[in-house]
Amino acid sequence: MAEVREIDGLSLTILRGGGAEFHTAVSGVLDADLPGTPNTTAMGRALWLGPDEWLVVSEAELAGALEEALEGQHAAVVDVSEARAVLELSGSGATEVLASGCRLDLDALRPGSCAQTALARAHVLLEPRGGGIWRLYVGRSFEAYARAWLEDAIALQAIPASP
Repeated sequence: MAEVREIDGLSLTILRGGGAEFHTAVSGVLDADLPGTPNTTAMGRALWLGPDEWLVVSEAELAGALEEALEGQHAAVVDVSEARAVLELSGSGATEVLASGCRLDLDALRPGSCAQTALARAHVLLEPRGGGIWRLYVGRSFEAYARAWLEDAIALQAIPASP
């Protein structure tokens, strides 16, 4: 059966900018290149949000190091760790739970991809992690709603169909 839990302690940073110098500086901090293809991730560390925007996910705070590396460049670094919650949905039936409230073709999403969508009317960023694990990045003000909706969907999935 699927289960949902919050992942605490992650640093979430919105990063905006572009150009060769920008990418070189960021790659030096992340030890990975930023994804340049829409709806992809770089080793789960940077998720593509738009042509010049990424969500950087780390166990350690990176905003300061990114600001320092990008000093003097036309770039924005914003720590959104307190503004977003990270939920993890895992277990058998996790994809079916998501599909019951999301219009995306979830079978088309693979590890290394990500997608912004609505889940039961809450804006989320979905990241399939492999092994039936999904990460959902959601605005903190919608976290309780999204979590309760997921828990209800899991409970409904456990109810056997009537003969």
